[in-house]
Amino acid sequence: MRHVVWLSVLGLFAALPHAAAENPALENARLHPDSFEANHLAGEYLISARNYPSAIAYLEKAWEIDPTNYINGYDLALIYFETGATQKSRDVIQSLIKREDKADLHNLLGDLEESQGHVNEAAREYETAARLDPSEKNVFDLGSDLLKHRAFAPAFKVFEFGVQRYATSPRLRVGLGIADYSLGQYAAAVETLCAAVDLDPKDTKALDFLGKMYDISPQYADEVTKRLARFAALYPANSKANYYYAVSLRKRNSGVDLKTIQLRAETHLLKAVTLEPNFADAHFELGLLYEDESRESEAIRHYRQAIRVQPGLAKAHYHLARLYQKRKQPTLAQHEFYILKTLKTNPE
Repeated sequence: MRHVVWLSVLGLFAALPHAAAENPALENARLHPDSFEANHLAGEYLISARNYPSAIAYLEKAWEIDPTNYINGYDLALIYFETGATQKSRDVIQSLIKREDKADLHNLLGDLEESQGHVNEAAREYETAARLDPSEKNVFDLGSDLLKHRAFAPAFKVFEFGVQRYATSPRLRVGLGIADYSLGQYAAAVETLCAAVDLDPKDTKALDFLGKMYDISPQYADEVTKRLARFAALYPANSKANYYYAVSLRKRNSGVDLKTIQLRAETHLLKAVTLEPNFADAHFELGLLYEDESRESEAIRHYRQAIRVQPGLAKAHYHLARLYQKRKQPTLAQHEFYILKTLKTNPE
């Protein structure tokens, strides 16, 4: 929730060269060191050039000249926060709040409190920001903060309000879906996440959640598969998109020929491990696929690859042990069972 977008005034300097000698804003500040406007614009230009220490110096000078100017004060507080000068940021924010009690200031103060581990104070500031200005961002930040600290019921109410107010916001629907899931409302979670994907098919935030929730709500299984297929088509170079679509294909119970499904799933899983060779879950899923098809050597190879990446992956050790038993390799099987015992994890 950290602020990364500076005020629109930065656009004034987007096309200007970064060399100080060539920039009219810096030259103007040199010629007029006691001018608020000259110092403020020089500071904004240096922010756009990512020269933060020099930017702070100019914004501080402008602040000394006119501590009542909201835009300069907010930008100074923001850059203080972004560069780790939290106490200075807090001082400027509090000074501004005394003059203008604005939602943006409380939202920034919420970020500051969150960064320092002040959970209750952060929640209070986000709530104040959302109350003063229930914008999409302020509602999202409040709901996200509540989710982060496992206040699932209040988070659900915040995101529910947000979705009602901003019906076309994908990220608010993702937040509502996560809140639904956290409260055990699995069918509602899947339905909400699918709606988020429909609003913005290019937004990948729902990908992990939909992929991991495939088995939770059987009545929406086909709908989830459709969205995962869309992700895989939109992001062919995304390993997780390929992985989750492949898993959903293998789990889907439909009239499609099993051999066709297996081949399609294998294609996407192989693409996933090609894109991300250390993708343990994808290697494990390939192991399962090959084991189902009695392609034992290939299954063993992928189980071993999964274990190489993630040594504590108990389910891979378990399947390896079974295959070694089947292939009459007792020493290897006993070794895998021994590892399972030391992991103290039930095999899957």
